[in-house]
This record gives sequence, C-alpha cells and structure tokens, in this order.
Amino acid sequence: MKYFVTIIILISLTTYSQAEETVTGVLEEEISENFETGEIDHRFSIKDESTGRYYFVDAKELKEKGMKSGERVRIRGERQKNRRIRIRESQRIVLEK
Repeated sequence: MKYFVTIIILISLTTYSQAEETVTGVLEEEISENFETGEIDHRFSIKDESTGRYYFVDAKELKEKGMKSGERVRIRGERQKNRRIRIRESQRIVLEK
C-alpha cells in the first residue's frame, strides 16, 4: 500500500510539473479590427528564445502586471490549451548597455 501511494504521488507531481512553463522573450502585441462590427481585438504573444515557440498571454493579465509590448520578459506560468500561458510569476528583463 505504501508503494501504491508513492506511485500515485509521483504521477500527480509529474503531471503538475508538465503544465508549468517558463518562457523568456519579447512581448508582441497584435491588433485586429472587425470592420463590419468595429470591434478591436488586442492579443499578446511571446516567442520563447530557447525553443522558438510562440505562446499567447491574456492582455488583462499583462495590464495587471504593468507589462507592455516590446519589453523583454520572463514568464513562469501554467500552460493551457492552444499555447496559452497563465501567468504565475513574471519579471521584466532590462537590457544592459
């Protein structure tokens, strides 16, 4: 029984750790407008410098963190469907001259 519980805990921790993602790159804002309805949509993405993959971040979360398009950032968060990432921790990375 002791081994069974240990295996269950290890499986759950492995699943949890796979959902965590750390992404470092420059925030990019995409703006699109529906000319028929006049609605404007703002989407943010970040291209991970180490893998080259794009991830999408909710604009509301970025606004709460005070982040803007063009900033180099590191985001650690929960990976969701469609390459979206929900922010748990974030950090601005200042380029040194």
